[in-house]
Amino acid sequence: MVCGTSSSSTFASMTGAVHEVPLVGREAELDALRAAVSSAADGRPSAVLLAGAAGSGKSRLVQAAIEELGEDSALILRAQCVDVGEPGLPHLVLMDLVRAIRTAGYEVTPDVAALDGGDTSAPLQSYDAMVGLLGTLGSADRPVVFVIEDVHWMDSSSAAFLTFLLRRMASEHLAVIATVRTDAATGQSRVRQWLSEVGRIAAVSRLDLEPFTQTEVTAYLAQAGGGAVEPAAAAEVMRRTGGNPYFVAALATGPHDRAVPPALTDLLVGRVDALSSTARDLVRAVAVGSPPVPDPVLRRVVAQGDRVSDEVVDVGLREALGEGVLTTDGVGYALTHDLMRDAMRHDLLPGERQRLHAAYAATLESGSGTTDPVHVAEIAHHWSETQDAARALTWSVRAAGDAMEVLAPAEALLQLERSLALWPVVAVPTEAAGMSHAELATRASRAAGLAGERSRAIEWASLAVRLSDATEDAEAGVRARAELVRQLIVAEATDHAVAQSEDAMRLARQPGRSPVAVATAEVMLVRALLADRRTAEARDRVPHAIAAAHDAGATGIEIDALVTAAFLDETAGDVEDAGKRLRRAISLARASGEFAAELRGHYTLACLHYYNGDVAGSLPVLRAALGRVSDTGLRWSEHGVELRILLAVSLYAVGDLAGSAAASATDHLGEPPDAAAARLAAVGCYAAVAMDEPDVGDRLLELDSSWDADPQVALVAGGCRADHLIWTGDPAGAVAAAERAQQYLDTTVGEGMYGGLWLSALGLAALADIAVTGRQARDHAAVEGALRQGEVLLDRVMRLIQSGHGRPGDLGP
Repeated sequence: MVCGTSSSSTFASMTGAVHEVPLVGREAELDALRAAVSSAADGRPSAVLLAGAAGSGKSRLVQAAIEELGEDSALILRAQCVDVGEPGLPHLVLMDLVRAIRTAGYEVTPDVAALDGGDTSAPLQSYDAMVGLLGTLGSADRPVVFVIEDVHWMDSSSAAFLTFLLRRMASEHLAVIATVRTDAATGQSRVRQWLSEVGRIAAVSRLDLEPFTQTEVTAYLAQAGGGAVEPAAAAEVMRRTGGNPYFVAALATGPHDRAVPPALTDLLVGRVDALSSTARDLVRAVAVGSPPVPDPVLRRVVAQGDRVSDEVVDVGLREALGEGVLTTDGVGYALTHDLMRDAMRHDLLPGERQRLHAAYAATLESGSGTTDPVHVAEIAHHWSETQDAARALTWSVRAAGDAMEVLAPAEALLQLERSLALWPVVAVPTEAAGMSHAELATRASRAAGLAGERSRAIEWASLAVRLSDATEDAEAGVRARAELVRQLIVAEATDHAVAQSEDAMRLARQPGRSPVAVATAEVMLVRALLADRRTAEARDRVPHAIAAAHDAGATGIEIDALVTAAFLDETAGDVEDAGKRLRRAISLARASGEFAAELRGHYTLACLHYYNGDVAGSLPVLRAALGRVSDTGLRWSEHGVELRILLAVSLYAVGDLAGSAAASATDHLGEPPDAAAARLAAVGCYAAVAMDEPDVGDRLLELDSSWDADPQVALVAGGCRADHLIWTGDPAGAVAAAERAQQYLDTTVGEGMYGGLWLSALGLAALADIAVTGRQARDHAAVEGALRQGEVLLDRVMRLIQSGHGRPGDLGP
């Protein structure tokens, strides 16, 4: 009952499918989409982010705009993001776009054609080729309209491509329309940050769909029912739905022979319960799959061993489509709305859900529905949901490999960590994974390091060392220790890094070791010795390490050795040779696709300029390197972060305070790991203090809780607080702040960190202010106290100069 009116009298005639009801309201929003397409026709590309809660009518509005345009007026290309759980399907949007172009009958360039087979090993090249192709497809008479549905499920790699596209659009006849669920994005900071980033691009506008007003609810119900609606009934619908168009539609088109259920979820499930058994099975299967579910896949999933014929499936599909429960894009099927899918998933019994996941996994695994490599991650997800640990392990490892090939380490890490969690419950895990437990942990460490998750990288590398030692697998032990050494160097645990690299050399010297293992051990020992400031020993070993890596054909290791040798050239005072060697290493890395090694080369070259007094010369190197980083999954790797930090510091040093603040900002970069976020926030305080930003005190206070994330956070934030207090006239507070940071560093990383020179300099400056003020006030006690404390700080400075630790080489330019 609704306000005393029976469902039969109020909704009896509201039995039409949702899509049969004309669009109600939304004229202003439709005008905005028309304007975007008109602008594209004029050669002014633009994008519209169509945002709204689940059920707000985003897809319906897009469809209305497309139907109004017609095929002759625009080339419509579609991509559909899907929800298969973390880490998603890398570059799905890009691959969908390639297929849409081909389906439309257009040829694609080789760089773009490779994407259809899942080859995204050169993402920047592919992105650039796609932008160029889109520019040739559109015209003034027939612009391209690229529609991306459900970007709240977008994987990180697809987000990078879309960011690239939106920033590069210039004069193409192109309109981009992307739909996003605001309620789905609320709990995903990565999605919110992406929306914030692209929202600042001039060509991008955001269009928020508001719920129906009471007038629009009444109008919709009248349209659906074919006649007037009682005001009380319309008011009850408004109250129950909050004006959500989908809920309004669900109430209006629900089975007319039953009362409106007390909960909207019951209503949604109830609509499916009213269908035939075949149609219900199809809807339940689609609810478990990743929309749009390809037609061949859906048929195999519901075939039940060929007991259900294609003819019977056809009848069920037509019924579900006719009732507005399913929709089709001509290739596959999806539920009309996420809310329907969520309700159906919730309604499934555990056994039903597992059987459907198993059917999907088996179908996709057999390749009977599709051989698309992008489905590897989806297969892993389905086997995981069935509790089939062995198969889930197999496909998770494959999905991780695919993700690493397309420079998506965050997605790879999630797949590898799932694999490691599955390992103990699989009967023969080495057979399922195709590798040893130690190798799997080593790969997880590598992915974690490239994703900027240092603590997890150390954790997995340490496990890999223990596992390889337990099985006496020397080759695996070398690889595991190499990953551990990389992360220990980043963490400045150099003595431990040397010990691990020496253990790796011991294993590499055993008979039968591969040339790659020997080269790896040689290079990592040189890196560890250099990090531990044992430059003479490192210099003696580096020629042999370079030769070993070259002879083994281990290009990535050879580049590592060349960059390390260049650093040793610098410490010996040969800056010119260091630069030449670095440029050679960078060129070799580019040619061989060793992107992580290339970033280390760029960073070392920038440091060569910066630490030798050519701060301005570091800027073009840093900007070029960050241009390489920006559209990959390595922005939070060790050198991805270090490059951004050095750019912010360099800009600060040359007086570009606004540029420094912008370089340290992360709100447009996606969701950074905690340590990277804290370090960049701390570095941003350099410029904030210099510009006397009103919130700098609060920002520094907030960073107190992040000191444990990385020693550099304590150093920079503590020093900036001291600097801020000096400028605000509180020298005593500045001395206390600098000493607090120094004591924290001494306790956590040991005495002797070079950063203490800056903290001591700040403390001495503050003490000088205290002494001057004391002399002016004839406060001899204050003057003497400042002088005594200054002597202590000066003594610390001399000790740091003589025996401190930090970047190898001489202090100062």
